[in-house]
Amino acid sequence: MEQLEPQSRRSVHRCTAIVRSTMKARRILSIIQSIEKRCIKSPEDEMDIYEITFCGLPSWIGIQRNDTVAFINNIVLVAVNGSSAIFAFLSNLAVIVTIIKSPSLQKPCNILLCSLAIADCLTGVTAQPMFIVWRFFLQRAQQSCLHQVLVFDVYYTTYFFTVGLSFVNIVIISFDRLFALSRPLVYITEVSKSGESPIPYGFRFSAKTIRDSVKIALLKVTFFSTILWLLLTISFQFVLTTGQRLVLVHIYGAVFVILPPVNYMRVLFFIRRHNAHLAVAVPSHMTTVFQREKKVALDMCIITVLLFASISPAVFMVLLRNRYPGVHSILLPWSLTTASILSSVNPVIYFGRNKNMRTAFKFIMKL
Repeated sequence: MEQLEPQSRRSVHRCTAIVRSTMKARRILSIIQSIEKRCIKSPEDEMDIYEITFCGLPSWIGIQRNDTVAFINNIVLVAVNGSSAIFAFLSNLAVIVTIIKSPSLQKPCNILLCSLAIADCLTGVTAQPMFIVWRFFLQRAQQSCLHQVLVFDVYYTTYFFTVGLSFVNIVIISFDRLFALSRPLVYITEVSKSGESPIPYGFRFSAKTIRDSVKIALLKVTFFSTILWLLLTISFQFVLTTGQRLVLVHIYGAVFVILPPVNYMRVLFFIRRHNAHLAVAVPSHMTTVFQREKKVALDMCIITVLLFASISPAVFMVLLRNRYPGVHSILLPWSLTTASILSSVNPVIYFGRNKNMRTAFKFIMKL
């Protein structure tokens, strides 16, 4: 027994050493794996920005409820978006037709207004109908994941495209208003006499083009901005990596969020600067034209403020996602709806604040 005891002690020491070495090896292996995870990006890491959840949908959509409250909420959403889509398409189409068929309204600012109306028309025929289809499929997400990702990708692409296109037009219009009111005499003289008005991105419209072929001028502006933004949208959704998307998001924020407010603040500065000068140094009819340009700038400033206000609820939803997931799942679709409903509000503002447009529309409709 005395001889076996040292042997048993040796075996115990050996087993203890083996266990310790094994634990050290596991610790080293875990450290190596953590380093690999940090240094090597897997395909799943590329999707971290979306945080994929059930059915492959982004987690920012929230927890999908399949109860009576969610069903009623979706029914109301469908009714609101369906009626808004029809009204947005018809009312913005009325704005476009009224400007095209009325020579007195065929001014550079109204041509750019048509570009914004076209973006709102596209919202009514693409983003809002796809929102209805997406909510229908999402209601069935607990039972079936069939086509969930496809329907969401189509909806989100159309939503991103139409809302972004509205911002593109807002930026272009803000530069036009800045030029019109920072150099009013030059702008008024060129539009009224020579018939030319410098437009952002190098477009120039002759008087003959504005009078006789406004459709061509309209297509020049809308085609350029629409095609460019469509390519950027496709690249953002399907081509770029996560890092490239983040860089592009910062660029979008700088262009869309900063430039219009800065331009309109400069517009207010130039209005105050030129008011006294125009009252003394120019004829009365030039002052009238300048007052009209100021009114157009005010109208577009209102549209810009409403556009920013319409997307603010979607930003606010980020704060509710983790703390109040149930409330988030109910309010998120409404936050997305507010930006789309603005396409129905804009034509009401156009006709409500422009007597000449109302008169021209009544004449076209023979009212």
